[in-house]
Amino acid sequence: MPIVERIGVACPILGERAAFMEWLSAAGYEPVPMLDLDLLARDLSARPVEAPIADVSLVPVVELPRLIRLLGANRPLIVVGEAAKSLEAVPRDVTWIDRPVSHDNFLLSIALALAEGRPARRSPRKRVPRLLSQIDGVTAKVMDVSSEGVRLEVTGAAPSTLPPYFTLRVAAYGISTRVKRVWVAAPGQGSLWCGGIIERGQPAKAEASWSQFIETAPTTGDISMRPS
Repeated sequence: MPIVERIGVACPILGERAAFMEWLSAAGYEPVPMLDLDLLARDLSARPVEAPIADVSLVPVVELPRLIRLLGANRPLIVVGEAAKSLEAVPRDVTWIDRPVSHDNFLLSIALALAEGRPARRSPRKRVPRLLSQIDGVTAKVMDVSSEGVRLEVTGAAPSTLPPYFTLRVAAYGISTRVKRVWVAAPGQGSLWCGGIIERGQPAKAEASWSQFIETAPTTGDISMRPS
């Protein structure tokens, strides 16, 4: 039986909260209404959630470091606020969603925050310039890589066409490796993003090729020490 991820929703705007709850339910999550974040510690013990979503008015900037420590390294904090507000004081560990909030951007932000809050990857991600690849015959582009994972962009495909396990091939680098799909999100404009973990126990040649790929692929910068 699949595990349903529980997402806390702390939003004082009734219409927005109702929309968030509806979007989360339709996407397969279990939304959990929260009045505020004052009793977050108790709620995490009594009603554990994978991530809380909170209105910025409920998250004083001075309290953010405490909240992040409370949530731990593998449970992200997602904050909703107006784009006009300064984000300089917001820690990089917080996922920020601008208002007005769109359905697609909301769900994409949730999927990425959950994926990056898990301990699947311990090494930095390396952003690459969308390298042409294939996953089981479907054209894709590699967006970023790490020793343990990969993020791909797939155009013109439905989420149902991406199997739980697939073979990733990057012909220009002689890469052929098995990947376990972790998440799929739709950023819009007919494309999908897919995050996966490189399967362990593959032939030594495949593992060596992946390690060399990480070192030699062109980069646009390291991203973080967070998981795929």
